[in-house]
Amino acid sequence: MFTYNYHTHTSRCGHAGGSDEEYVQAAIKAGYQILGFSDHAPYRDFYHEGCHMRWSQLDDYVQSISSLKEKYKDQIEIKIGLESEYYPFNHEERKELAKRFDYFLLGQHFAHPSGIGASYFRQNSEEEIMEYGKTVCEGLRAGFYTYLCHPDVIMSHQPCFSKTCETVAHMIGETCALTDTPLEVNIRGILKGKHMFEEGEFYSYPNRLFWKIIAEYPVRVTIGIDAHAPEDLLKTGDIDKAMEELKDLDLHFISDPFI
Repeated sequence: MFTYNYHTHTSRCGHAGGSDEEYVQAAIKAGYQILGFSDHAPYRDFYHEGCHMRWSQLDDYVQSISSLKEKYKDQIEIKIGLESEYYPFNHEERKELAKRFDYFLLGQHFAHPSGIGASYFRQNSEEEIMEYGKTVCEGLRAGFYTYLCHPDVIMSHQPCFSKTCETVAHMIGETCALTDTPLEVNIRGILKGKHMFEEGEFYSYPNRLFWKIIAEYPVRVTIGIDAHAPEDLLKTGDIDKAMEELKDLDLHFISDPFI
């Protein structure tokens, strides 16, 4: 069993539930040794309702998790992080924000923080998929992200693993290898079940076709629950399903992304 989870959200993002303390209690019950909170990072100049916390909630987030870190220090190690997109135009804001936290995850959900333009949780054009790949790789090269969340999220609603999807997978694998940035096998996609692609039946993510390409590169791989409710941390069977789906691929799973 993996003894850590660094991908945990809170109700502040607008699409997760449960109290901060309930996540900690669930993690202890599940047997985790380390719990990292990484709610969706806010933006000073943009607010996308129901997708990330407000800038005004940031201090409360830090204070709440810090309090729980002290309260449960004898039972579990707690880290405070954020999950953020990368956008070239506010690179410096993100870089400065990252300095305030134990870690900073790269999770590219939208083409713009306001939600205008492409959402990578729907079917995307080949041009949008390529733009996703280019932006993610630029973010990886920025050098302040701990690991890349759900890199295969672009497969959420695609009908097939197109040549563009294949190219983007190679781009991400190569860039993660060059920057020594781990990639996350994201467990949340397991909840949605398998879907029929032109190539066969697979999970949208973790998508076997994507990870088969990633296995060609010397990259480190971690696991992220992507918890949006305390009970998500108790669904260890979903980790087993993901590992079964990818078991014959030569992926280099690590014991902790900080090691």
